[in-house]
Amino acid sequence: MVKVISQHVDTLKNHYYFGSELSDASFKRFLLVAESAIALKKEVQSRRNEHLDASDLFIESNGMKFHVMPTSISGFSAVLFNRDVSIAIRRSKQKLFNSPVLKVEFRSEFLARVGYIKALELVNGFVSKALLDSYTIKVSEIHLATDIQGYNFTPLDYYRVKTRSRTSEMFEEETAHAKGSLYGTATSFSGFTFGGGNYRLRVYDKTLETKKYKDKEFAKFHYWENNPDYEPERNVWRIEMQYRREKLKTFQNSDYDILDGYANVLNSIPDIWNKALEDFTIKNVSDMDCFNILRRKRTLKDGTEKILSKNAIYQIFKRADVLPVWSKIKTWNTFQAKSLAKTFKVPYSSSQYVYNSVKSVFSTMAKHYGTISSDALIMAFADANEDTLKKKQKSLLECAIEKQLDYFQK
Repeated sequence: MVKVISQHVDTLKNHYYFGSELSDASFKRFLLVAESAIALKKEVQSRRNEHLDASDLFIESNGMKFHVMPTSISGFSAVLFNRDVSIAIRRSKQKLFNSPVLKVEFRSEFLARVGYIKALELVNGFVSKALLDSYTIKVSEIHLATDIQGYNFTPLDYYRVKTRSRTSEMFEEETAHAKGSLYGTATSFSGFTFGGGNYRLRVYDKTLETKKYKDKEFAKFHYWENNPDYEPERNVWRIEMQYRREKLKTFQNSDYDILDGYANVLNSIPDIWNKALEDFTIKNVSDMDCFNILRRKRTLKDGTEKILSKNAIYQIFKRADVLPVWSKIKTWNTFQAKSLAKTFKVPYSSSQYVYNSVKSVFSTMAKHYGTISSDALIMAFADANEDTLKKKQKSLLECAIEKQLDYFQK
C-alpha cells in the first residue's frame, strides 16, 4: 500500500526588486550594506589567496550574522550566507526597478526545520528592517517534493513516463568494484529525471541519498519521523517537481492571474504540483510493453520481430491507465488542485511583421503594376480577393479573421 509520508517545499529561491515606494534613506542604507559586503569579499579573497582563515569575517545586522563568499554569482556583486539562507546582493547606483537587487536562496534544511511560510516571514522581516523598506518579490525557482513508501520505482518506470520532454536521464548507484549496466547485478537503480532546467521531474531513492550524504539526513528527522505511518525499515522514494520563473509565468490561475507574482505562485502550489503530474505522467504500462519500448520492437506470435512505430508506442500509452501511485499523490497536503491555463503572449516582433508586410506589398506592387498609386493598391487587393475566393471559397477578409481567431485560441 502506497503511503504519502511528506509533501513539502524542498527548494525556494526568490528575487527581490526595488519597490515603487522605496525611500531615499532605505536606498542609501542598501548601498551601504552592498559596499560593506563587497569590501568584505575582497578581504576574504585576500586571505584565501594567502591560505589564511577567514571565518572571523562576517556582517551582523538586525540579529542575523552572515559570512561573505569569496566569489559572487552572475549579475550580483557579493553573496552573504549563513546556515539558513544565502543572499546575493547587487550594487545599484540608481533605483532600477526592472532588475533584481537581491537573490535569496533558502537552505532545504531551514525550510524543513521551520516550514517555508515561517522561513519567508523571517527573511522578509530581515529584508524590511535591514535592507529595503519597499520591495517586490518574484519566485525565481521552487521545488515541490512528495516522499512516499510502499512503491519502489524500477528502471522500467523510466519507460512508463509519458511526457513531451525530450531531455531525460537515468541514475545508477555504482558499486566500488564494478560499473554495471542498468540491468547489471553490480548496479542498483536509484532514480531518473525528465525535463530541463525550467521544468523538471525527479524520481529518486531518498533513503539511499540520506545514507550516502549525511547532510541530507534532516529529511528523516524533520519530515519522516513526524509521520506515524513512516516505517524506518522501508525505503522512501521522492517525487520532486522543479519550476523556474520562465516556466511559471507561462501559466495563469483560475482568477486569471499570471504566476509571476510571489503571492500568486505560493497560493497556487497545489495547482502547479498537479499540473506537473499531468505533464509528466507515469502510465501503468506492462513490463512486456516496457521492454518492447526499450528495444523499439516487438516479437510476434510466429517468432518474427517487428519494428515498434511511434504510433504503436502512442497506442500503448493511450490504452494504459495512470499508475496508481501517481493518482495517490495527486492532491497536495489534502488540497485539491484548480486548473491552470496557458498565458497568452503576443510575440514581441509582431509589430515588425506588420511593418515588413506593408513594405513588401508596396515593393511588389510597384514591380507588378508599375505604380504605387491608390488605384494600384485597390486593384492589388481586388486581385488578391478574387484569387482567394477561387482557391478557398472565402474572401480575403474572412480568411484574415479566421487566422486571427486561431491565433488568439492558441
